[in-house]
Amino acid sequence: MILTKSDVEQWLDSVAPGIGLTVLSKQAGFSRIRIIQQLAGDRVPVETIIKVARVLGLNPLDQLRSFPDYEYLKPSSPARREVSAFIQWEHLLRASAALEFGETITESSLGPIHFGETSRQWIDCIDPDGGLRKHLQAAGPISNPGLSKMLNGPLRLDLALLAAQYADIPTVSALVAAHLLIPSEAGWAGDERVQWLHELGRVERLQLVETRIHAALVREQRTQDFINHLG
Repeated sequence: MILTKSDVEQWLDSVAPGIGLTVLSKQAGFSRIRIIQQLAGDRVPVETIIKVARVLGLNPLDQLRSFPDYEYLKPSSPARREVSAFIQWEHLLRASAALEFGETITESSLGPIHFGETSRQWIDCIDPDGGLRKHLQAAGPISNPGLSKMLNGPLRLDLALLAAQYADIPTVSALVAAHLLIPSEAGWAGDERVQWLHELGRVERLQLVETRIHAALVREQRTQDFINHLG
């Protein structure tokens, strides 16, 4: 998961000759000291490459694939079963109602790709046999509480890659789930979520809405119980 100083410096020489680290790091949104420390420690994360590639106007996935450890990554549409993970329940409910009334839905009406429940929903959606969380805990290794806490935010890339492999879905989806690539950078169609919703059967769509509303209700009840306990 971590890239070495020599690999990254060679890459920088080829894509940004004559551009100093100060300029690149400032435009990419992190400090010059940070990238120098990463290079000095032979521990440059994928996120740094992606951010620098964007600053240079280059496709982040193409640039990441130029490193030997990431040559296997290929742009791909998402697996059908993972798409719903990237729609927040409120937007799913609104879109479902719109479809019932024959109204048009758009990608923008489906809200952001990443939100508080994205990682948790993604793991649940792609799990083929109910064993994915235990697999991640063992292979991570990571404790059950640690994994549960992590699913409240961006999923760690190594765990996302393990999950994609276990679930047999496109590997590049792991970088979307880890909040590193946006869907278009991963190879998704511009209206991927809209297409998926239109292809979904009415019963399946309503069942999904019911499941998501129930999950939201459970979260809200837990929050309320916690507030009441503090009071």
